[in-house]
Amino acid sequence: MKLIVLFIIFSIALWYFNIDVHGFVNSHPQIKTSFEAVTNFLIALWHNYLSSAASYIWNDIIIDIVWKNLALLFGKIKG
Repeated sequence: MKLIVLFIIFSIALWYFNIDVHGFVNSHPQIKTSFEAVTNFLIALWHNYLSSAASYIWNDIIIDIVWKNLALLFGKIKG
């Protein structure tokens, strides 16, 4: 969660100071190649390992336990 918040703050800071990351990366081929390698690694990691675990957590824990219990609770409060 901290990483997501830091990424959002970093993105807002780049936008505020009008820093063009896309132009910087495209002007340096070695950096572009490194970003492409990291991106490909993260995509492979997600598809091969993390997506099944995230799907299980979302479908079997969040939806089945949390969502259905919240719907039941709100149904009792409403009715």
